[in-house]
Amino acid sequence: MIDKKGKVLIIGGCPRAGKTTLAVKLVKSGKGFSKTSGDHLGDVFLSDSERVKTLVESLLEDAEVYRINAVFDYYPDNFTLDDIEKLPFKNKLDMYFLGFPDISVEEIKYNIKHYAKPTDWIYGVEEDYLEVVAKRIYNFNIKLKKYCEKYNYRFINTGVGEEKVVILNSLYDEIIKKC
Repeated sequence: MIDKKGKVLIIGGCPRAGKTTLAVKLVKSGKGFSKTSGDHLGDVFLSDSERVKTLVESLLEDAEVYRINAVFDYYPDNFTLDDIEKLPFKNKLDMYFLGFPDISVEEIKYNIKHYAKPTDWIYGVEEDYLEVVAKRIYNFNIKLKKYCEKYNYRFINTGVGEEKVVILNSLYDEIIKKC
């Protein structure tokens, strides 16, 4: 019998790309995944690269010692891909970055309005603020894709709507096969 170590997955990406959806599905898979969310850690924690490095190191230690699978989902605006590139253990991580750089600002706004649930932070915001957020998401998508190309990190264009569901299900199946 092979003594398998656990896996640590980093799922980064822009808001509404499917990070949390995928992470929760992995937790529910029965493959022993725990979930740590950047949404719960907050900007102050994520802006301290040493804290994030320590967190990810701890997840790796648990994966190696206790064979626990872990998924860390977050929006990489504070702890950036530049920070990940500096991690001495980055090659031990399975990293996936999700986005939709081919979608216009107007399409982003439509999809936020159409698909946001009452529990989502963006649900029911004023139109002016929605415009600001949609532009920020649009710009971040383009930036994230360029950074993934720069560092040769995996970027998955999730699209939106039903297309996103299909792509996330396919990525889920791929990850589960590796466990």
